[in-house]
Amino acid sequence: MVPTREIFWNIVDGWWIYPFATVAMAVFAWGIVRRLRLWRLGGPAARLDRPWERIRGVFAEVFGQKRQLRQGYAGVAHALIFYGFFVEFIATCMIAVQEWSGIHYLEGPVYLGFSLGADVFGILGIIGIGMAMWRRAVMRPTYLESSLDDWFALCLLLVIFVQGFVIEGARIAVTVLPLPDNWALWSPGGYAVALALRGFSDASLEALHRTLWWVHAMTAFVLIGYFSFGKLAHAFFGLSNIFLRDLGPSGRLAYPDIEAALDADPDALDALGTNKVDQFSWKSLLDFDACTNCGRCESVCPAHGSGVALNPRKLIRDLKDHLSEVGPGLGAASDGAVAMPSLVGIAGGEGAGPAITEEELWGCRTCGACQQECPVYIEHVPKIIEMRQHLVMTEGRMSDGVKAMLKNIEDRGQPWVGGSSDREAWFEDLDIKVLSRGDRAEYLFWVGCTGSMIERNVAVTRAVVRVLQAANVDFAVLGAEEGCTGDPARRVGDELTYQTCAKTNIETLERYGVRKIIATCPHCFNTLRNEYPDFDGRYEVVHHTQFIAELLREGKLELPPEAGGGETLTYHDPCYLGRHNGEYDAPREVLSRLAPGGKIKELEANRSRALCCGAGGGFAFTDDNPTERINHRRVDQVKAAGVETVAVGCPFCMQMLEDGLSARDPEKRVRAADVAELVAEALDAGGADPA
Repeated sequence: MVPTREIFWNIVDGWWIYPFATVAMAVFAWGIVRRLRLWRLGGPAARLDRPWERIRGVFAEVFGQKRQLRQGYAGVAHALIFYGFFVEFIATCMIAVQEWSGIHYLEGPVYLGFSLGADVFGILGIIGIGMAMWRRAVMRPTYLESSLDDWFALCLLLVIFVQGFVIEGARIAVTVLPLPDNWALWSPGGYAVALALRGFSDASLEALHRTLWWVHAMTAFVLIGYFSFGKLAHAFFGLSNIFLRDLGPSGRLAYPDIEAALDADPDALDALGTNKVDQFSWKSLLDFDACTNCGRCESVCPAHGSGVALNPRKLIRDLKDHLSEVGPGLGAASDGAVAMPSLVGIAGGEGAGPAITEEELWGCRTCGACQQECPVYIEHVPKIIEMRQHLVMTEGRMSDGVKAMLKNIEDRGQPWVGGSSDREAWFEDLDIKVLSRGDRAEYLFWVGCTGSMIERNVAVTRAVVRVLQAANVDFAVLGAEEGCTGDPARRVGDELTYQTCAKTNIETLERYGVRKIIATCPHCFNTLRNEYPDFDGRYEVVHHTQFIAELLREGKLELPPEAGGGETLTYHDPCYLGRHNGEYDAPREVLSRLAPGGKIKELEANRSRALCCGAGGGFAFTDDNPTERINHRRVDQVKAAGVETVAVGCPFCMQMLEDGLSARDPEKRVRAADVAELVAEALDAGGADPA
C-alpha cells in the first residue's frame, strides 16, 4: 500500500472551515488597517530604497534569526518556536494545495518526508514554547516583563501544536497502526500519541478525532484573528520594520531642513523638534507597533543600568500607548480640529502626567546599544533626539551644563567651559603643516576640540603626529580655523547650532580643497563622514586607528620586533566607532602587534556589546545623578580582565576611563592609553627617528 493520507478523513461538511477562515482573515486585516491608519498620522520617511538589500536583511533576521540568537537561550527558544510554527504553516498549505488542485502529490516517499518534517518541527516548536515558559516562570530575568498577553500567546501556540499531534495520533491509531507496513514511524509525534491511544475503540478514536479537529480549526482561526492584535502581531509589524529599517550608519541622524521650513513658515521656529506624536515620521509610529516588549534594549542600556530614569523599552511602550490613546481621535477628525496633547513634560506634575518625562530624555547617552540589540530594528535614539530638539530649541529647557556647553560653542567655537580656545598651542614646538599658513597636504588631520584643548588628550594628538611623521604621511592641520563639528550640540538637541557649525566648517574645508581627513575623535569622525554630506560636504574620512592599521599592513610604518614592552592589553570599543560605524577590527589589528603573543584580552562586554563610557549624548560636558556611574562599571570590567593597560580610541572615552580609574583603581595598577600613544611608545622604545 502506498503511504499517504486522506484529507478530511472522518470529517463531515469540512467546507465549513472556509467561512470561518474568511471571518478570521477579516479580523486580522481589520487589526492591521486600524494601525495603518495611525501610522498615516506621521510625517514622511523614505524607506523603500535598495530593495534587494532590504530583502536580504529580512531573510537574515527572519530565517537566520541573526539578532535573536545574540541572546543564547532566548534566541534558541524563539528560533524553535518560529521554525516549528513556520514548517507547520507550510505543511498546512501543502495539504490545502493538494485539496484544491486535485493533484495527489503527498504520496510515497514525498508523503513520508512530509510527515517526518512536519512532526519533527512540531516537536521542536513545543520544546521552544516550553523553554520560553520556563524562562518567564522560573528564570525571570529582571528586564523581562511578563503580561497576560505574553502567556496567552504562548499557551495558544502550545495548544495548537498539541492539538495537532493528538488529532494525528487518533487518525494513525485507526488507519495506520493496523497495517502490516507501519509507516507511522515517519510521524514520530503522532505515532507516540497513537501508541498511547491504541487501547481505545475505533469508534471512540473517531469521535475524539472529529471533535478535536473542529476545536483545532476554531483555535487556529482565533490565532489568525489574534495575530494583528496581541503579542504575536510582531510577526507582521516586526517583519515590516526589518524591511523598512534604516540602511545607513546608526550614528547618522536625519537632517531637518530648518532653513526651508522657516522660508515656508516663519513661525516654524516655535515648533522645532517633536512634542506631539503626529510630528514623528510614519516609520517611527510603525516602530511603536513593532516592539515586542522583550526588554533586550533595557538589558543593555548603560543609562538604565546606572539607575537614571531612562528605560528604552518603557519609552517605546509609552509612546505606543500614547499613540493608541490619542491617535484615533485625530484620525477621525476630517477638519484636523483635534489638538494633539504634548508628549514631553516634567514628572510629578498635575493630572495623569506626560507620556515621556524630561528626566527620561536626558538620560540617553546615544550609544546605540538599544538599537543594536533590538531584534526588530526599532530606532530609539533618533526619537529621543527629536524630543530633545523641542525641549532645547522651542522651550529652552535643559540643564545648566548643557546651556553652558552650547553657549561656549556659540561664543568660542568649542564646547569646553573654562578650556583654552587656543587650537595652536599644542603644536608650537612641532614642525607640521598648517593650511592657513599657505601649506598644502594630502591629508587633513582633524584634531578636534578635545584633542587640541584638554591636556590629557593633547598628549594623544602629539602621539598621532609622531606616528604619522614616522610613516612619512603628508598631512596638515587647520589650526585656529578648525571649529567644533557641532556633534555635542546636535546630540543634546540644538540642531540650529549644529547646522551653523557644519556649514562654517564645510566652507573652510572647501576653501582649502580638503578631500581626505584623519580624525582621532569617533564623534568628529561620524559627523564628518556621515552627516556633513547633507550639506554637500563629502570627504574621505578615516579614524586614526584605521589609518595606523593600514600603514602597518602596507609596510609604511614599521614597529620594532619587541614592540609593546610586554604589557597585557585590552581594548575599550568607542560607541561611535564600533556600534555606530562598525569598526571593531582595525584597533585590534594594531594592538595585536603590541600585545604579547599578539593576543588581546577582551573585556566582558566587547565589540557590538561594549559598555558605553557614559560620555555620549552631551555627557562629556554635563552630568546627572546616577546610582552607579557608567564609567565606574566599565573600569570594574577592565580590572576584572587583569590587564595593565586599557587601550582607547576616543578622547571622551579617555576622559571617562581616567576619571573612573582614579576612583576605582587608586593603586594605579591599570592605565588608560590611546592606541596611537602605544604605537608611539613602541617607536620610541625601538629608537625610530621621526621623519
